[in-house]
Amino acid sequence: MAKKKVAILGGGCGSMTAAYYLSNTQELRDALEVTVHQIGWRLGGKGASGRNALLGERIQEHGLHVWGGFYYNAFRMMQEAYGALGRPADCPLRNWDDAFKKHNFVAWEEQLGDRWVTWPLHPPDDDEVPGSGSPTPSLLDSIVRILGWVVDAIEDWPHEAARNASADASGTQPHMQSLGAVAPHIASSGGSFDGSPLSALRSAHAISRSMSATGGGHGAFAQFSLLASVRTFRKWLAEIHSDAEELDDVVRRIFIVVDLGLSMVAGALLDGILFRGYMAIDDLDFREWLCRHGASKIALESATLRGYYDYFFAYEDGDPAKPRMSAGMGLHHMIRLLTDYKGSLFWKMQSGMGDAVFAPLYELSVRNGVKFEFFHRVDSLVPAEDGKSIATVRVARQVRLKNGTYDPIVRPKNVPSWPSEPLFEQIDPADVAELERRNADLEDPWTDWDDVEMIELHSGRDFDAVVLGLSIGAFPGVCKPILDRDETWRTMVSKLPAIQTQAMQLWWTQPVDQLGWAGGNATGTGAASPHQSWSDMSPVIAVENWPPSNEPKSVVYFCGPMLTAQMPNGKDPSFGAAQTAIARANAIRWSREQLGRLYPNLLRDGSLAWELFFDPANGVGEARFAAQYVRANYTPTERYVLDLPGTNRFRLEADTSGYSNLALAGDWIFTGLGGAVESAVMGGMMAARGLVGTITHEIVDETRSPWRRKVSLVPLR
Repeated sequence: MAKKKVAILGGGCGSMTAAYYLSNTQELRDALEVTVHQIGWRLGGKGASGRNALLGERIQEHGLHVWGGFYYNAFRMMQEAYGALGRPADCPLRNWDDAFKKHNFVAWEEQLGDRWVTWPLHPPDDDEVPGSGSPTPSLLDSIVRILGWVVDAIEDWPHEAARNASADASGTQPHMQSLGAVAPHIASSGGSFDGSPLSALRSAHAISRSMSATGGGHGAFAQFSLLASVRTFRKWLAEIHSDAEELDDVVRRIFIVVDLGLSMVAGALLDGILFRGYMAIDDLDFREWLCRHGASKIALESATLRGYYDYFFAYEDGDPAKPRMSAGMGLHHMIRLLTDYKGSLFWKMQSGMGDAVFAPLYELSVRNGVKFEFFHRVDSLVPAEDGKSIATVRVARQVRLKNGTYDPIVRPKNVPSWPSEPLFEQIDPADVAELERRNADLEDPWTDWDDVEMIELHSGRDFDAVVLGLSIGAFPGVCKPILDRDETWRTMVSKLPAIQTQAMQLWWTQPVDQLGWAGGNATGTGAASPHQSWSDMSPVIAVENWPPSNEPKSVVYFCGPMLTAQMPNGKDPSFGAAQTAIARANAIRWSREQLGRLYPNLLRDGSLAWELFFDPANGVGEARFAAQYVRANYTPTERYVLDLPGTNRFRLEADTSGYSNLALAGDWIFTGLGGAVESAVMGGMMAARGLVGTITHEIVDETRSPWRRKVSLVPLR
């Protein structure tokens, strides 16, 4: 039988995961012909990176990327990909654990009045491997773990008077009377209940352990007893620490973490999330939900929570003054992040994300027979007249290739990588000359460029199914024929905004410890806007290709949300230039005002010591900033999809597009986890499964939408 043809649109995480799972067995390779259509010269989407051949093959990222230790599906795929490739021994990224290293130093920046202080955090690591072993724990199992941490924190409380008071059962404890009818159950829970606040907390932990062990997570009386114990302890904690803002740093920070942890537990129990699911609270903002369940003002305004919003760029319109995040997504993701990580809370890539993730996926996909059409910009998807399938995909071919094919990979220091600009020697010289004359950017759909031709892919001839892996930011243009006729799609696009982000990378002539940073390699959040998040990425210098006599000693990546401009309607090369100029002005201003807090030795008499910025051209003064890397992520597929309160109901799933031959992939479809690599990987797996019926792995922590629509996708086999 003739092979069925699958056209994958876009080359980000969702698309490449779909390509992997549609080609990772011989049976699939015999049955399917898979083709990926990608704008420009590289894969990666929001995770793309490039090597700058003019500056030591340095890595230039779209932003800052670290992987959570709970990314089960993503790590499993990467482990399989590296294992199948069998790279040579002299490749620095030979195996998956060469590309990813444990990273357990997190720093939150606290603003205390006019004072900023760094809150260092070292979550414990272990010998487990992400992507293997037991799948994700239940919410009840996670509650057990959180309560265990809280018990440990209180028993080791550095505030001696508070610690002693927590264990004091003498006298009348008015708030203990609120236990009422459940008091006997609490007393018999095994938590050694003696009427003291600490014993109520221990009893809560004991009750949760019993519920988990017996599978009684849905028992109403047990849940009520657990909730009563938690709320009793929280009431005492709030009373004794009404002056928490005046506490020293260590005690205040423990109070914040305990307060947030207990608020999550109480809220999960009171709102019935154990049986209703996380999306029961989707209509609320995460901070609003925590406040509803007793979180203190100091916890709600803490660096911990502010940094979590930074983690998701969770600011409406890209405005730091408008933090908004779905409580359902926020709680689900945080529970997974904190209680389900393996090896380490985070794992840091030892090269660019393009090198560590997309190069091996590309190499393996090519080996498995997947075809790639670079310089193919998707123009539009056109439904059939009956509205039941996609009839045509229009794709713009951007340039002519010398030999009809394009090999996109470069290998600095034997690391398969993507260049930061096209490999012009493989492109028709006339097109190269025109690209240089116009200074056109082939990844910018509004750039000053005229496509070579428009190609029409027809259903039944060029494809039997389509995987739409582009970000939803591109849909107003690419999916306009669908939006014009389909209210469900129009609503989804209007309710799921995608914002601009901005990023910068700074190279220095000294290691960060000599610049005044203490504690080692860190990733931080909670800093001042707009670059709230940062990470020391100095280890990647080892896989760059600087002259030994002239190489940087450190590099730190920064990123954050960006006030989001309305997208142009039609060709407008000035738009990208203007957004980049704004990002550069923001970067310079932020560096002047904020860098000295993180790296005090960068200052000389209160001003930046520009001579410490690495510049191969040896510029003078502020001119050395020109050698740093700044970008605005303004194009449709680079924009970050927000998870605003009340919007998950509008997310489609991989197999519910409404069209029989259209599967959906990416972090914008419903997964319950929000914008993350793991979400995009899960989306790609769902798309592949929808097309072929079954794939080689279960999707760990798969969550179906409670607003699930009718399945429309017809499997290819």
